[in-house]
Formats: sequence, C-alpha cells, structure tokens
Amino acid sequence: MQPPTIARWLLNHFGCSPNNETIIGDLDERYRQGRSYLWYWRQALVAIVTSFFNEVGTHKLLTLRAIATGWVVAVVSRRAFNLTWEILSALASWSRLWRHGWITIAVQIPEVVLSGVLAGWLVARLHRQSQKAMVLAYAAYFAGGEIISLLPEFLRFRSYPFISLISFITLTTVGVLVGGGVFTSRRAEDKL
Repeated sequence: MQPPTIARWLLNHFGCSPNNETIIGDLDERYRQGRSYLWYWRQALVAIVTSFFNEVGTHKLLTLRAIATGWVVAVVSRRAFNLTWEILSALASWSRLWRHGWITIAVQIPEVVLSGVLAGWLVARLHRQSQKAMVLAYAAYFAGGEIISLLPEFLRFRSYPFISLISFITLTTVGVLVGGGVFTSRRAEDKL
C-alpha cells in the first residue's frame, strides 16, 4: 500500500524537522500496517506544522534575521518595481506602441517572480542551519503581511485591482519558496 502521494510530498518538502526522513519512514510504515488514509494526512499536517513552529521557536533570533533579510530584498524590489511602472507609464504617454497593457504585464511578472526568488535564495543561503524553516517563515510573513494590508480595502468594498494584487502575492510567495529551495529534493539539497 502506497501512502497518500500529496500528503507525503507536502511532508517531504514542507517538513522542517531535522528528523524529517525518519518521520516520513515511520508514517509510511504505520500506514502499510493498516492505518487509514485520513490518519496519514492528519499526521503529515501535524508533523509539518509542529516541526515548523519548533524550528522557529528554537531559533527566534535566526527567524527575525531571516524575515529582516527578506524584507530588505522586498523593499528594494518594490522600489525597482515602482520605477519600472513609472518608466512604462512614461513610455505609454509618449508612444502608441507602449500603450498595450500586455507589455507592462510581460515586464512586471518576471520582475515580481525574480524578486521572490532572490529573497528566498538569500534567506536560504544566510540561514543554512535551519534553511527550510527560515524560508517558510519569511514566505508566511510576506504573504500574511500583504494579505493583512489588503483587508481594510477589501472590507470597505472599494474598487481595487484585487486579482492583480493576489497574483502579486502568490507569484512572489512561490518565488520565495522556489528560490529558497523548498521544492528541491533532499538529494539535491545534500549536493549544495
């Protein structure tokens, strides 16, 4: 009997415990001994959350440093993003060619993703002792902070480009996870 693929994948990539491989092995063995599908899912999710909070709680100063590192990259990237927006807006007022919205999107989507990748990579490289937990902490901080900043606008029902902002948050957060190596396999991490 194979354990639930997605639950195992999530545990493999988001489990922060130094003993993550052992935990996966134990869960797989108990599942093959007759535990249920839902039991495996519950145990995997509990292991992910518990290991994350244990690592963050154990390394509070390291977590603050990881968040500050990512925050600095985000602030610099946001300045570059705004500058790009201003340049593209100026070009749009100057030339009919640049008035197409797809040009702005084609330039700014890679800019947003690369910003996240750079932040994730820098957090991972500067916090190797607890790399996965620090990258996840920064990704959660970034996404949570951005969502909280949108709540007042959402609650006032203002016409706001929520789809573009949610896309920005999602793309940047995924970029952080990719840049931080969260989606790499354990064997690839060992080679680094």
